[in-house]
Amino acid sequence: MARDILKSNNSLVIAGQRPAFTTSDRDGATMSGAFMSAVQSVSVGFSQDRQKSKQIGSQNLAVNDITRMPDVDLSIDYYYTPAMLNESLLGLSESNPSYVGTGFFEGYTNDDQNFYIVNHEDQGSDLIVNNASTVANLTTASEAFCVGNAFLTSYSLGFSVGSLPVVSTSYKCSNLTVVNGPFTGVENPAINLNSGNNNNVGAVDLRGAEVSGFDYYSNINRFDPPLCGPDHVELTLQNLEVGGAPISGDAHIQSFAFDIPIQRTDLHGLGSNYVYGRKIQYPITASVSMDLLVSGFATGELAALMNTESSYDFDVKIQDRSGEYQNTFSFDSLRLESSAYSMDVNDNMNYSLSFSFEIENQ
Repeated sequence: MARDILKSNNSLVIAGQRPAFTTSDRDGATMSGAFMSAVQSVSVGFSQDRQKSKQIGSQNLAVNDITRMPDVDLSIDYYYTPAMLNESLLGLSESNPSYVGTGFFEGYTNDDQNFYIVNHEDQGSDLIVNNASTVANLTTASEAFCVGNAFLTSYSLGFSVGSLPVVSTSYKCSNLTVVNGPFTGVENPAINLNSGNNNNVGAVDLRGAEVSGFDYYSNINRFDPPLCGPDHVELTLQNLEVGGAPISGDAHIQSFAFDIPIQRTDLHGLGSNYVYGRKIQYPITASVSMDLLVSGFATGELAALMNTESSYDFDVKIQDRSGEYQNTFSFDSLRLESSAYSMDVNDNMNYSLSFSFEIENQ
């Protein structure tokens, strides 16, 4: 039936190859990336900066002009899979993701990429068809949001009792276009940031987006990825030198999360309405947080922080429900930032902790 309103079953997200701009066409095996797996939410938008000024002799604005192209903000949340299917698209995992450890950011080249939010014309149709193995045919009445020159600005992953782990990502982008199907030769939405234009940019065939996983796990269907539950997460933690509730061993961990905010410096210059680049400010200061239920206390004192502060090493091992795919995050040299206990009437005592760590330029 005709589409009266756009619903989530009508849309899919494609993550493009890096770097974003190319004068070559991307089709077939070199198509711009693959469909993202298990996406739960996506948002895209921009806000415009204006230069406003009055002049002598009037209360009205004499200048209310746009001075340069606005940045496009993009965010994508998805269920985490130990096969690291989406992370491989973002340049965050090694070719063999069975052990990530400190290699999570190793080799990250800071290249930009494009994203495509593709919409089906028919409100009553799903885009994922045939037992989650293919994509419905997209006609000329279909359309897509094409986001160009996306730079990753944050990555966070959270585990909690009773829910699947979710990854949240955000991006700063330079361009946004809307195109109609059938997507055989969509103009690449990327801007050549060196010249500030898209002269001679190539085309992209969105129909060639990868449905299967690639590299190490090429047999995985991206629309039916191996997921993990909270009972498939193994935490290896160290107790704190300040004492208090033990966090290693049989601690009743309720949630564990880490957040990597990527601070960037936007490089503007005369002669272009676009940034020339978005340089990462190293070291990146990231954070780890956890909540647990208190069952007892170990001895220690707060003065130990001032005398001989210790750092901590944590490991988080995750595997899918079948046990075939697994991945480990290793956190080295964590520094304690905050510690707090709380308890309400007729409730349990909770313990909240936060740590910081640094990611150096590789």
